[in-house]
Amino acid sequence: MNTILTMDAGTSGLKCSLFDVSGTLIKATVSEYSTYFPKDGWAEQKAEDFIKAVQSAMNSLSGTDGLESVCAIGLTGTMNGLVPIEKDGTPLHPNIIHLDTRAVNEVDEIASRMGAKIFYNITGNRPDVHYGLPKLMWMKKHHPDIYKRAYSFVNTKDILYGYLTGFHARSDFSDASLFGAMNIHKRIWDKDILKCAGIDEEKLPQLFPSTDVSGVLRKEAAAALGLKSGIPVSIGGGDGPCSTHGSGVYSENGAYITVGSSAWACGLSKTPVIDPGMRAFNYTDIDENLTNVCGTVQCASTAFDFMMKTVLGITNEDGKIDFARAEKMAHSSVPGANGVFFLPTLMGERCPWWDANARGMLMGLTLTHTRNDLVRAAYEGVAQALNNCTKVLIDNSLHFESLILSGGGVKSNVWPQMFADIIGVPTFVHAHPREATSMGAMIAAGVGVGAFKSFEEASKTIQIAKSFSPDPVSHKAYENHTKAYRALYPESKSAMHESAAYQALLNQ
Repeated sequence: MNTILTMDAGTSGLKCSLFDVSGTLIKATVSEYSTYFPKDGWAEQKAEDFIKAVQSAMNSLSGTDGLESVCAIGLTGTMNGLVPIEKDGTPLHPNIIHLDTRAVNEVDEIASRMGAKIFYNITGNRPDVHYGLPKLMWMKKHHPDIYKRAYSFVNTKDILYGYLTGFHARSDFSDASLFGAMNIHKRIWDKDILKCAGIDEEKLPQLFPSTDVSGVLRKEAAAALGLKSGIPVSIGGGDGPCSTHGSGVYSENGAYITVGSSAWACGLSKTPVIDPGMRAFNYTDIDENLTNVCGTVQCASTAFDFMMKTVLGITNEDGKIDFARAEKMAHSSVPGANGVFFLPTLMGERCPWWDANARGMLMGLTLTHTRNDLVRAAYEGVAQALNNCTKVLIDNSLHFESLILSGGGVKSNVWPQMFADIIGVPTFVHAHPREATSMGAMIAAGVGVGAFKSFEEASKTIQIAKSFSPDPVSHKAYENHTKAYRALYPESKSAMHESAAYQALLNQ
């Protein structure tokens, strides 16, 4: 029995998953690591912790049936990171991860020097604080010694690839396309953008397709992980495109939603979609012939958890969120939560507003409202934020008749039906919603070594557990709710910015 091993460096930990080539999950283990927030708006992880975590997770997999017959290793991880490394892969600074928003001034510099529209037309993405390029500009400005010393600047999963194969300055098209300096039409580093940013091209990694398996597991790493050396290692892809294929979407006219700490709605296109409003963003797929067109909600489960735990105290004796109780309370309210609205913009927002200074909001409270209404409003806030993202896809002619749901959040008994009711299409819950990203990495590696003849064939390994159809009465009720929800941010933007400015003063 041939098996495929995947390594997924996520926001809170590293997951190692073992699949057989039919897509059946044999076993998965997670080793957690810390995120550090040294200053307001900063978010970092130690690159060394990724290696320790993969060793720990693999130790937990030791002895698992099928581990001796691994035919390929697939990689994925959070996108938008930045790790400066020496030639031997030694990290020179913590990974500045996707949550980090320190590079506001550098984004302004890019926009003023080149123009946001020109930048968007080249990269398929607007200049934004979450991307790697402004973070690299910040690094060069504030740590010129590190910039000069660095052999290359890589992303999260690339640290794993370097450790496994010994090739330390390689990345794939998908991660590169959300760095902010790749021409998404030609899939090369764009010299005009790099010149505008003052960045040397030789400092950036060499780019490969996600399915490339020219690197193999080196002896030292094999010994440390309990594997045989020489196993092909795919370059892999970012968690976004891996989730696409791991959710079962492999061609145009398919779309899905993933709900985790952040959340996104995504479809595939044969060409990048240049949205006139620059709301959507584009990144190359693990199938390099396609482009992911995506809208991301910056805070999804994170914002919901904040409401349940910090604001409402829906917790058990251990201080953990009592999700069963929360779901019961949400069902005790009505669609629209009797007019209470929650905006989950607790760390700014990306699609469709792209505003780092957006702030969270509870709106519409009266003395008649109950805690049940507040709980339901928390669910609806995330659902409506994702509905905003699906609208952007539809506005750009990406048509879909249903949505596949993946990510830990869709294990909820509330969201799958709520998504169907609000968006107005059937939803299908992934049989293994927490494994979609890892399954995408499995698919990229499997296509790379020929275990699957095509991405379409690989998609047949994805199974659906449940389906939900829109309730006509609830869908009708949500029409006015959607209209009101979409008016809240534009009408409150200036107040949010005042709040953000005040918070900045407090943190000085």
